Amino acid sequence: MARAQAQRRKTSRTRARRSASSAEDLMFFPKLRRRAKWVFLLLAIAFALGFVAFGVGTGVGGTSIGDVLRDIFSGSGGGQDLGSLKEDAAKNPKDPNAQIAYANGLQTAGQTTAAIAVLQKYTTANPKDATALQQLAALWGAAATKARTEAQAASVVAAQANAAQPQAPTDSPFLQQVQGNKIAEVISTDANNRASAANLRAQNAYREAAKVYQDLTLLTPDDPSVFLQLGVASQSANDIEAAIAAYRQFLALAPDDASASLVKRQLKILAAQKKAGSSLVPSG
Repeated sequence: MARAQAQRRKTSRTRARRSASSAEDLMFFPKLRRRAKWVFLLLAIAFALGFVAFGVGTGVGGTSIGDVLRDIFSGSGGGQDLGSLKEDAAKNPKDPNAQIAYANGLQTAGQTTAAIAVLQKYTTANPKDATALQQLAALWGAAATKARTEAQAASVVAAQANAAQPQAPTDSPFLQQVQGNKIAEVISTDANNRASAANLRAQNAYREAAKVYQDLTLLTPDDPSVFLQLGVASQSANDIEAAIAAYRQFLALAPDDASASLVKRQLKILAAQKKAGSSLVPSG
């Protein structure tokens, strides 16, 4: 009797332990899922920062999101420093990998102009290197985007300065001069000048990018993406004729591409601009 009761108590304790273990197991997965949400959130933040800070997805090679995450988890700085990249490029002037790596390092360091100079020198000596030309065109695009952003920021400052100019009493010329002490006007004028200069830099950069894409079309005449990029760069540079020609060639090569409908709309806009421009040109 006593032995049977002891056996029942032992069986009951075993079942209780199994039940507790099962409960813990069931609780573990919700905990894991909750923790996983934070892990995925951190990865998403790192991925977004990679796009913003390291040029991922911009067409400019260099640091990738894999490099960023690898450095985070390994704790290592990773990659060569800019001095080493410069030394490698100087020792190997005909090596495209060394030149592109150095240009990438300069671009990552925010020295876009210097990166462009490196690849311009290399592609002048190696005009058939399509990879280097693509990199150079992307760098010109990055320079144009930066200049366009600077122009927009300066325009905002000019608009704010104009809005901040005080309204002086109309019955006192002296008070008008004192209250409207030209500060806002000076700020607005300076901002407008900076906006104009930045817009000019953007135009020149787009024009240079278009030249590089034009060279690429000769090397890869069957690549529709090059003609699409040429069209975008030419349109941004206000070269309507070149943009129309490039877009038409893109459609001829890739009529069923996902971008085809958008390109057709751009062609209509450009045709209207061309017609309007030609109507302003005096005849004779």
